[in-house]
Amino acid sequence: MCMTIKEMNETMEQIQEWKRIKEEAEDNISALNAKAIEFLRETESCEAVDKKGNPIRKFIGNIFKATLSEQSRETVDKAEVRKLLSNDDYQKVSKVNTYPVLRIS
Repeated sequence: MCMTIKEMNETMEQIQEWKRIKEEAEDNISALNAKAIEFLRETESCEAVDKKGNPIRKFIGNIFKATLSEQSRETVDKAEVRKLLSNDDYQKVSKVNTYPVLRIS
């Protein structure tokens, strides 16, 4: 055995504590991101264009640069694709990834 029962309990407690800290940090980052986005949208001097000529918002600070631009992402409705394709055709275009999942509750 690589660790004792006591060590495993301590490990799970530490994992849960770090998850709590991570969640708190992510909440803080989200709030700061919202402030930065608000600044970029409301400040006229942030108007710019990207290399392709698309409108963006940009701020160059003392250490970092912030840019805000539109981005799109295409998704496919898996259920609808299953209806359109035969099972064999669906298997040809389907990709399944398998990975370990640890859950502590």
